[in-house]
Amino acid sequence: MNWNVDLTGETALIIGGTKNIGLSVAQALKSAGANVAIVGGSDRAALDDALNALGSDSDGAIGYIADVADEAAVLEVFDEVERKLGPVSILVNSAGYRPHEPLTDITVESWNAVFAIMLTGPFVACRELFRRLPEDRKGAIINIGGLSAHRPAKDRAHAIAAKSGIAGLTRALAAEGQGRIRANCIVPGMIETTRKAGQPHAHFHGDEAFARGTCEDVARVVLAFSSPQDTYVTGQTVHVSDGRYMA
Repeated sequence: MNWNVDLTGETALIIGGTKNIGLSVAQALKSAGANVAIVGGSDRAALDDALNALGSDSDGAIGYIADVADEAAVLEVFDEVERKLGPVSILVNSAGYRPHEPLTDITVESWNAVFAIMLTGPFVACRELFRRLPEDRKGAIINIGGLSAHRPAKDRAHAIAAKSGIAGLTRALAAEGQGRIRANCIVPGMIETTRKAGQPHAHFHGDEAFARGTCEDVARVVLAFSSPQDTYVTGQTVHVSDGRYMA
């Protein structure tokens, strides 16, 4: 029995895959033999750096700049990936947008912008995998959740609500795809990442008692849930947080 994850012949699409956790996930999936396509929001330099890290000079690694909040853009990415690498069988939704705003300052426009990127965009991508996966293939979806959906923090009601929705969407996907397309939600804890100015980590009481994790810690768990052939574990929310949250 071979316990290693072998993704040879699979095509993985990592939305939000140009840096931090998303890039580490892309590297892990590629190292396991998958062809990988990464999507970034607007930072062309980050996309170029990520493709260099993936060894884009060789076959099996491509990248795009696309607005995950734009349904047409998501469909175009799927079209391009299918044309160049084949049907997407592994989907990782890792795009994030976390403005910090007190509840009373959040506008409907801000609320909708967060949901468009962190919940509606993942829904569209998941729907397309279900629609496009050939009948004789199996698939795997890994949605990246958020610790604040389970241990709420101040000044991020929109992000918390969206990430809570991701956990619910994951369970719905698991029910829809039972036996063929599995879906799981991986929730990082306090992970050492590079963030844009004005986007600090959420602060949770007692954080000093826990170690910070690395992007690679999360990527290893995502890899364990990535094989489309392992359909029996599905609909789960798994925390990678040094015990900050225990279900």
